[in-house]
Formats: sequence, structure tokens, C-alpha cells
Amino acid sequence: MSRKCAWVMTLGLGFAAVVNANSAPPRAEDPDWPCQQRLVPKLTAAAYWSGPALEGVGDWRAGPEISGLVRRLAPRRVSTQQGLAEIAAFVRTVSNDRPRRLALVFRGLLEETDRERAGLIEELKEIGRRQRELADLVARLATELNAIPPDARGENAAKRIDLQQRHDFTARNFEEIQRTIRYACETPVELDARLGAWARALQEAASE
Repeated sequence: MSRKCAWVMTLGLGFAAVVNANSAPPRAEDPDWPCQQRLVPKLTAAAYWSGPALEGVGDWRAGPEISGLVRRLAPRRVSTQQGLAEIAAFVRTVSNDRPRRLALVFRGLLEETDRERAGLIEELKEIGRRQRELADLVARLATELNAIPPDARGENAAKRIDLQQRHDFTARNFEEIQRTIRYACETPVELDARLGAWARALQEAASE
């Protein structure tokens, strides 16, 4: 077997294993989850908040000041530092009923961050499904390719060239998406950390 042929066989037959070993963590319950990070499908207040009780504080959407702040901060493009600056500016305007109003801010940020994460998680799972399909396709193409001798002639030679091109294109596509996944998988973690920083700032202000 030629070195080129052996490489193709190894690459193709190993792609499905690569997806399972490197894209999905052992603890993931969803086979479509492509990230090494543990899948946390929903955020809970207890993981971030030890300030004033959230039960009975009301609807964060009811007041324009709080709802406006929450909606400005919730999009994933907003940095942690931007949010901290806006929270500090808001706190300076709050004199009455401060603990309850800051608890409302956190409640809104929790709900909206969770909504942002839910959409992102679905996008990542869709990418994960695509990666598994690509892995299966690369393995199948490699098997078909290696069934044709490298020195084949005529129709078999043309078929081998076609298979090689399709295999290489699909493998490159897989690798490009894999790089995208590694970057995209950091975003839910960053949103979690951002929410934690904002929760601490709000709790400290509520206790003053």
C-alpha cells in the first residue's frame, strides 16, 4: 500500500472517532453537543445570586429604567466591562428600594442571558450535527477511494480522481468547521462569566 493510500484510509476511518473524542465531552448527554465544555442548557439564579430574594420582587419589564438597562446589556456583543460601567451608573441613580430594584436587574439579566445562550446552544448543536454528517461522509469516501488501486486505469482511474477530490474537499470543510467550533464553544462560557461579574456588582451595591 502506498503512503498516500495509507494516509487516506487512516484519515477517513478516523474521522468519526475524532468527532467523538475531540468534539463531544464524555459527560455530554446530547450527542449533538460539539464542545469540550460541559453542556449547561439552562442557567439558575442559585449559581450566581446570594443577594436579596428574587421571589416576589416583581416583573423586571414593568419599569423602563430597569428593562432598558437589561436589554442594553443582554446582547452577547456587550463586554463585561461595558456592563459593569452601566451597572455602576445605574446604581448611582437608585436611592429608594435599592435591594429590590437591583434584584430585579439581576433577574432580568439572568433571563435574557439565558435566552441568548439558548439560541447559541441550538446553533452549536446544529454545527455538531453537521460535523457528524461530514465525519461519516469522509469515512465513506475514504473506504470507496481505497477500494480502487492507485494504478487503476480508464473509468476506475477517473472515478478515483473524483473520489479523491470529493474526499479532500469534505475533509477541508470538516477541519474549517472544527476550528469554528473551538472558537464558538467559548461564547457560552464567556456569557456565564459575564453574568457572574454583573451579579457580584449588583449584590455588593444592594448590600451597601
